[in-house]
Amino acid sequence: MLDAGDFFFNGNTVFLDHGQGLVTMYCHLSRIDVAPGDVVPAGRRLGLVGATGRVTGPHLHWGVALNRALVDPALFLPAAGD
Repeated sequence: MLDAGDFFFNGNTVFLDHGQGLVTMYCHLSRIDVAPGDVVPAGRRLGLVGATGRVTGPHLHWGVALNRALVDPALFLPAAGD
């Protein structure tokens, strides 16, 4: 894991470095269950959805950056029906 903490706009946030320039972020968590430096296996809970930071209600904000460029996270999800 790259970093985690409480950020002004994003609230409780986890940043995961997947290697090869791929970084994902998970924002507005009510609780963070991982720490910087942790090796995070697939399926491990990172935290709980919440409403921290500057939000109007609980939700998960998921972001993806590839080689420092923000990209549409839907590109990394399976196609409908798969």
